Amino acid sequence: MRGYLLDTNHLTFAINPVSHLRERLLQARRAGFRIGTCVPVLCELEVGIRQASRPDASYRALHHLLREMKLWPIDEGLAPLYADVYGEPRRQGRVLSQVDIMLAALVRLMKLTLLTSDRDFEALPDIPTENWIVDNNGATR
Repeated sequence: MRGYLLDTNHLTFAINPVSHLRERLLQARRAGFRIGTCVPVLCELEVGIRQASRPDASYRALHHLLREMKLWPIDEGLAPLYADVYGEPRRQGRVLSQVDIMLAALVRLMKLTLLTSDRDFEALPDIPTENWIVDNNGATR
């Protein structure tokens, strides 16, 4: 079964009260796709929510959305893949953040597609990515 892992930028858009992205994610889940995120993404999102003008509303929207998604674990089985992902971009002279390395390793482990607008993952051509934030005209939603 095909699945999607949300990066922080996608989860941020999905918790917006009026979100075409959230609706698309819920439609994909109803169609049988696995939809989820992981704790490192929630950690990054927490920083943004604390800086928001209405953090309580953001927390409510996040908790509502998380009831509809998987929260995939990061455990010791991810460590060898993390080490692989860490080294590959460095050989090209690029450096990924710790969270991005974890996401790429989780994508490999679980055979997911990463929903992200982050171009840093181009350093890892085997990591399938899609950007559901940008429409066909290049505009963000």
